[in-house]
Amino acid sequence: MECSTNTLINSFQPKEKHTSFNHQISSRIRLATELDVPHLYKLITEMAEYHGLSQIFTTTETSLYNNLFKSPNPPFHSLTALILEISPKPFPQITKLSDHSTTFVPIIKNNYNLDQMEILDPELETYRSEFNDCQNNNCNVYVAGHVLVFPSYNGFFEKPGLFLDQMFVRKCYRGMRLGKLLFSTVAMQAEKMGMGMVDWLVADWNEETINFYEKMGAHYIPEYRLCKLYGDKLQAFGNKID
Repeated sequence: MECSTNTLINSFQPKEKHTSFNHQISSRIRLATELDVPHLYKLITEMAEYHGLSQIFTTTETSLYNNLFKSPNPPFHSLTALILEISPKPFPQITKLSDHSTTFVPIIKNNYNLDQMEILDPELETYRSEFNDCQNNNCNVYVAGHVLVFPSYNGFFEKPGLFLDQMFVRKCYRGMRLGKLLFSTVAMQAEKMGMGMVDWLVADWNEETINFYEKMGAHYIPEYRLCKLYGDKLQAFGNKID
């Protein structure tokens, strides 16, 4: 279901069974946990529909859980998901973690100014986060997007990097530079880990996004095309060892 923007109304209130934000909105990017699997599944399903890939979509909540949380490796050394959350109230700033097994500190950006834009989210309650801050009078925290990354290596380069497999912001929250915040978070983490690159794919029809990446300084290689061998064809070809 798509979201819409209308004229300014009072801050954070129900309107025609929707919930709206205006004036300001705050964002947080954090590592996903097992509690995020249902939301991740919904986000990835929406992304598959957006790119017309529903016909090859085989992900399940169980497969997400197994691939994300069964690995013995720490975050960013195996498949890792980051969750983008939004709230009408500021998030508390975090400077360090009590869990020293990970080097990732949540990224907080408070008080985006929405000017005269109102955000209506008809699915807001279905994306209510399990990680609210009710102790500080902020129970209204919602999932707005995600990014999936995993370690990669290219023999042309000296250092390994991160491959950005998916980055998705729900339609309601696009145009607010939240996608750029997600991307910057991945780039910052790669640099922090001493890596040499971040790789990703972009649809060749998405000229606006390609232009954005090029202005950012990314090297776009139009001659390359993604190839996938999967399902029955993978099994069939794998059996042809002669």
